Amino acid sequence: MKTEHFDQKTLAYVRVTGPYGEGYDVATEKLYGWAGPLGLAKGESIFIYHDNPELTPADKCRTDVCLAVPSDVNPPAGIELQTLPSGQYASIRKTVTENSQYALFWQQLMTQVVKAELTVDNRPCFELYHHYDMDSHHADVSFCTSVK
Repeated sequence: MKTEHFDQKTLAYVRVTGPYGEGYDVATEKLYGWAGPLGLAKGESIFIYHDNPELTPADKCRTDVCLAVPSDVNPPAGIELQTLPSGQYASIRKTVTENSQYALFWQQLMTQVVKAELTVDNRPCFELYHHYDMDSHHADVSFCTSVK
């Protein structure tokens, strides 16, 4: 685990409501289908998680499938904009080879945050995708939670 500072980012996003890990393909296709022709598809890919799945029913969990974009972009209906606030984040970078590993890596991060006696902030937690292989579904991902 390391702590790092992230600068503020403008994100175009499509919200998915339902169990974490489900329904992301449609949102991703919509987002990248719009961004690709505009030359925006190379921005950072970020998935923001708004709810604790241990406290929130699975069908109510909210995920924002995001792409970092210039602040002056004007997305079409169905794609929204938000600002990811700047600040300190605790993170771990992992290679994901199976979907079941996402929850495991989040647990590893949170265990390390507690062990390091860091205080979690109220900014969103997210996954930052450095690379995602469409064929194998393997991903190079940083798991990030905000800390004070």
